[in-house]
Amino acid sequence: MVGKVGSLAGAGAAVATDIAAKGAGEIAFQAQIAQLTAVSLEATQRSVTVRTVTTELGSIKKVADERVQ
Repeated sequence: MVGKVGSLAGAGAAVATDIAAKGAGEIAFQAQIAQLTAVSLEATQRSVTVRTVTTELGSIKKVADERVQ
């Protein structure tokens, strides 16, 4: 009987370890998602800035080209 109790206790500890590992994995996954979201937002902001600057420079060039003609 003692062998069965020890076996059950070992199985319970394994289940608890598995649950803890899954919880830690979930936390790590959520942290990675948060980082990805932050990097994505930063990249989007840079992209908008680059588009704005490109558009403004294009407009300035058109005006300068018209003055030359």
